[in-house]
Amino acid sequence: MSEMGFGVGAYTAAEAAKLLHMKPKTLRRWLYGYEYDYGEGLQEQPPLWKPQYDPDKDGPLLGFRDLIEARIVNALRRSGIGLPTIRMCVERAKDMLGEEHPFSTHAFKTDGRKIFLEITRDAEEPRLIDLKDRQHVFRDFVLPSLSGLEFGEDRAERWWLVPNRKTLVVDPERSFGQPIIASVGLLTSRVVQEVKAEGSPERVAKLYHVPLRAVRDALDFESGRLPQAA
Repeated sequence: MSEMGFGVGAYTAAEAAKLLHMKPKTLRRWLYGYEYDYGEGLQEQPPLWKPQYDPDKDGPLLGFRDLIEARIVNALRRSGIGLPTIRMCVERAKDMLGEEHPFSTHAFKTDGRKIFLEITRDAEEPRLIDLKDRQHVFRDFVLPSLSGLEFGEDRAERWWLVPNRKTLVVDPERSFGQPIIASVGLLTSRVVQEVKAEGSPERVAKLYHVPLRAVRDALDFESGRLPQAA
């Protein structure tokens, strides 16, 4: 891994897909592009955005900002918007904000509705041409996908996996962005091991001096029982 990993976060496609509740294969296609048979031969689709890591030097890794971009794109796909329209939206957002990762910027957090309505203006898909439909997509899919994100001056800096309790965090400045119990930095994957070794969540909470709720949230995350964020 390059020294870029410090403060950037580092996730395999499988790790990122677990956080995003999606398939690793789909995530890799968004990040690195893909080929497909069409008509007379192979056609190529480029990546939706330039990833933070160089796949030739660092392997197929995502940075934290890649993770947040994918979270927004995944929300748009769940709203029923096709990938060609999403590709167009990403390109327009890049141009508008002057950022390779536009959806993870502070500007998108603070002025997201206006930006979204602008980048979907005259969209190729008929359902997005109507203002009411575009407002519906932003309100019901894009806006919830920003839930739990904490922004600094310029960009998203951390993702609280349980926003109302702030027990678990994904922070590229800590443990390469792997999910941890925020108060002590204990990896959620380690919590599972510790509970098996100690015999109960209660004993682990006492051992690490953390609230029992944090241990239970870590177990829920690792087992996929946490409520799915948009």
